Amino acid sequence: MNTSEMQASTPSQDHKLPTFEQWLNHAEQNMLYGILANISPADGKPGAVVASPSRSNPDYYYHWTRDSARTMGEVVRLAQTHAFGMSAKFEQMMKDYIEFSVLNQQTPNPSGHVGEPKFYVDGDAYEEEWGRPQNDGPAQRALTLTRWAHYCLSKGQTVDDLSLLYQANGGVIKTDLEFIAAHWQDCCFDVWEEVKGDHFYTRILQHVALCEGAELAAKLGDEAAQGRYVEQAEAIKAAMAEFWCEDAGYYLATLNRNGGLDYKTSGLDIAVLLGVFQSLSASASYLTATDDKVLATAYALYQTFDSLFAVNKTRHSSHSETLAPGIGRYPEDRYSGTDGVETGNPWFLCTGTMAGICYQAALLFSEKQALQVTRLNLPFLRLAMSYGESQCEINEGERYLMDSVGFRKVIHGLIGLGDAFLRRVQFHCGENDSMSEQFHYQSGEMLSAGNLTWSYVNILSCIGLKKQVSSLKDG
Repeated sequence: MNTSEMQASTPSQDHKLPTFEQWLNHAEQNMLYGILANISPADGKPGAVVASPSRSNPDYYYHWTRDSARTMGEVVRLAQTHAFGMSAKFEQMMKDYIEFSVLNQQTPNPSGHVGEPKFYVDGDAYEEEWGRPQNDGPAQRALTLTRWAHYCLSKGQTVDDLSLLYQANGGVIKTDLEFIAAHWQDCCFDVWEEVKGDHFYTRILQHVALCEGAELAAKLGDEAAQGRYVEQAEAIKAAMAEFWCEDAGYYLATLNRNGGLDYKTSGLDIAVLLGVFQSLSASASYLTATDDKVLATAYALYQTFDSLFAVNKTRHSSHSETLAPGIGRYPEDRYSGTDGVETGNPWFLCTGTMAGICYQAALLFSEKQALQVTRLNLPFLRLAMSYGESQCEINEGERYLMDSVGFRKVIHGLIGLGDAFLRRVQFHCGENDSMSEQFHYQSGEMLSAGNLTWSYVNILSCIGLKKQVSSLKDG
């Protein structure tokens, strides 16, 4: 579909929209359909994942290491939860993806290692100029496949069955983990492929990949590798503290810039929250959505984009349901994905990430059965409560236990704010919940690459979290 023909649900079309709850009933399946349509394309090898079927203005018809790994990570989650009754299909998709990943790792490429950003769908290397290397790719792939390996072992498969994934001297996972352990300090390009430096998003994924990889290594008897991965994960954890900027009041996305765009002066970027959202792990709870600095960063992003995009002036649907602001990548953004247009816009996956952070925070606070209000998280928690059904006063320094009114109001507010971000996504979806990369900052119409895989993956993940938090709101 030509992206110029894709129209969003603008306010004038809003009377056609279902309620939020009605939308949730069918959106989950439509997100899955959007993902499946982009896996193993007919003109590519099985296991390839196209970022989008768009081949021009912009051309996204490639297999990105990062995007594909994130996509297949969602497939792993669906398989683990036996979603949609498609376990056999998901397992075959994972087998194909593993074989294609082996091909990617073994194919000579301009980066000279596994940090090569993208390949053609037939597995050939992309050798034109690009922002390379991008070392978040092998981290995301290692994380996805480590979780798949644990799932396979839980089903009774043996070490020999995992030979493509992990061996003492190789395998897709082992190759990626060894690269991360040896090269996590290397300068690389960011998730947006624009800036070379040290990146929060890359580092947090590398940290979690090593933590979970260490557990797998131990389970498979590779004790030397386990120790090495734990050691380097701790080193990354220590280095992550440098990304906090006390003066700005949020985490900076990049340190030590060494090339690429030079106008991202604020350092404020949804990539920070995207990294936190994607790296949630029982094995590595260093930085999660309940961290007060993470919530301070979320507040800064909300405040910035709320006033930056004219489309955010529309705050209610025709059902009188509240809409949170559409969220872009960073405030200085000039990329529209459309030739001749240099303006930043809200992205579906960026807006969805804010919803995901809210839902994760609600779940994690509830697991802890308490929350501590600090100078840093107070603004965001008060903001969240403004999206709840009712409010109460909370103050810095106070600790709220699970049975308190303050705790319940905050949890309900976090869920309410998450819902409002998902409603914003719903508001701008196209027919059958189709989603491009972006929606226009003024008109709300979709633009850039159509049927973006990552958009579908992000929102499907958020809907999964929405199901989990629903019981908290009922309680």
